[in-house]
Amino acid sequence: MARSRALLHLSTRLMNVTLAALCRGGCLDRAESVLVDAIRLGLPPDVVTYNTLLAAYCRAAGLDAALAVVHRMREAGVSPDAVTYNSLISGAARRGLTMRALDLFDEMIRSGVAPDSWSYNALMHCLFRSGHPEDAYRVFADMAEKGVTPSATTYNTMLDGLFRTGHATNAYRMFRYLQRVGLPIGIVTYNTMINGLCKSGKVGYARMVLKELGSTEHAPNAVTYTTVMKCCFRYGRFDQGLETFLSLLEGGYISDAFPYTTVISALVKKGRMQEANTYCELMIQSGSTIDNVCYNTLIHLRCQEGKLDDAFELLNMMEEGGLESDEYTFSILVNGLCKMGQIGEAEKQIWSMEMMGMQSNVVAYNCLIDALCKSHEVDAAIKVLHSMKLKDDFTYTSLVHGLCKVGRYHMASKFLRICLHEGNNVLASAKRAVISGLRSAGFKNDLRKVRSALYMSRLLRS
Repeated sequence: MARSRALLHLSTRLMNVTLAALCRGGCLDRAESVLVDAIRLGLPPDVVTYNTLLAAYCRAAGLDAALAVVHRMREAGVSPDAVTYNSLISGAARRGLTMRALDLFDEMIRSGVAPDSWSYNALMHCLFRSGHPEDAYRVFADMAEKGVTPSATTYNTMLDGLFRTGHATNAYRMFRYLQRVGLPIGIVTYNTMINGLCKSGKVGYARMVLKELGSTEHAPNAVTYTTVMKCCFRYGRFDQGLETFLSLLEGGYISDAFPYTTVISALVKKGRMQEANTYCELMIQSGSTIDNVCYNTLIHLRCQEGKLDDAFELLNMMEEGGLESDEYTFSILVNGLCKMGQIGEAEKQIWSMEMMGMQSNVVAYNCLIDALCKSHEVDAAIKVLHSMKLKDDFTYTSLVHGLCKVGRYHMASKFLRICLHEGNNVLASAKRAVISGLRSAGFKNDLRKVRSALYMSRLLRS
């Protein structure tokens, strides 16, 4: 008899392993079939069986589908445990259902199931993400009162939540508290701190924590360095960002092209083309896999230098490598061609773009319209505007300015009114140019219409 029970238990375990594999692969229908066949053969599902299904339904179909599994679970005489409720609370948190998460936590306690650290972590994460840091604090305090030991994930959840809700100083103080009391701090915690401090604009503090990390047993990884590097560039600390990249390079942490792309983009924006080229060569020599973003960065660099032949050679390499040019690629090429005065070639790129179904690429069209207007080819610019599916403020600003420069104030006022009617706007300089031009040309009726349109636009925006 004991041997029979042991075999039955082993068979249930094997069934659970099979269900888990099917659920991971997203094959919920097959998992359900396996469960039905197992019950028919006399294999009793246990709490692990239902928890496996419940977690899968939570991810794939939502909270209500998971709750239906709980109902089946109870009908089979299997009581939910902490893992069951943790999955449900996490499912509610993923979908921002804060009240449902709180209700499930209360139900868990009423059912006599003691919450563990994962229960509290999931609830705190949900409260932070929904903008309720004070309630998250209370949950953390309740955790201590109930004698539940916080895990590393608990503190990481608290730190991340504090940063998300704009309490960077409190997060920094908590981090220092964890260090003072000697709690183990891993690489995830350091990365959470560095990322949060960077996003909060506290670059100096982020670099300080990075330096401290270097003196611990935890080696900084590519995520750590790249986060600091991007932060430095974003907040104008260019030399510090470059220094961080060099540390990343010297430490052998670069495993892909992303850090190279980041520093190359920053160098291009600073106009330091020679250094950007040096890092381009290093990136290629390193054997890093170059994706669309990398190619676009390299093409942008060549266009900035006026080396259009090199830019198109890179485009050919990109397409031969099995990568497709995207809207950003075309925008870079059209802009580069326009700056070099090759408007005809820019128009060919626009035609190629249209053939590929990219008529929503507003940036590329805007570059062409701006170039046509600067060349006083305003009629051609108007044709381009009429062919566009989408238009924005810059589309109309370029055209209105262009029409004013050639003295066509009546047409400029017409397009300004169309722009306002469509809910767009133009720069203040364009508005002034139209009003001044209409006044000097004596177009009183058009001037009255423009002023009326501007007044109505201000009312609608207020």
